[in-house]
Amino acid sequence: MEDNNFIKAMPESLKPSGLEPEKPFNMHPEKKKRRIGRIIVWLIVFLVVFFAVVQYLNASKYEALVQVIKEDKIGVNPTGERLDFGDLPRDKSATRNVTLSSKGSTGTYIMVWKFGDISDLLKVNKNYFTLKPGTTEKLEFSVYVPNSADYRYYRGKVIIFQIPKIW
Repeated sequence: MEDNNFIKAMPESLKPSGLEPEKPFNMHPEKKKRRIGRIIVWLIVFLVVFFAVVQYLNASKYEALVQVIKEDKIGVNPTGERLDFGDLPRDKSATRNVTLSSKGSTGTYIMVWKFGDISDLLKVNKNYFTLKPGTTEKLEFSVYVPNSADYRYYRGKVIIFQIPKIW
């Protein structure tokens, strides 16, 4: 190793021609194994994140809302792509349904997630279950407004994940 440093320090005109410095011996072959291990770990992380993003993009997303009012009457709004429970006074409830169907040849694992102000008031009749192939299931979402609720809009989001069951 000292010879290589000596040759490198020589002026170009004095260096012998045809000599190349020795290649250092790889003293740490485990570094190569660690590098491959890191690549595998990052590949797994990428695949998990990719799978999660695809599932989120394919999930059914519904805006959920209810307005708590002082009058003792119930206002029903037309339902479409939202879980709109209308206008409800305290100590009343309303129900909306979402129908799921499995048309493929494999089962589908269903998960329902609720977010926002309305999530404490909103209940679903069935969650974390498998929808068998060729079947239909009706999810019932109900909102109960307790006496302690403020007079205002309660908003949120409901996400229904339908994951193909491959296990």
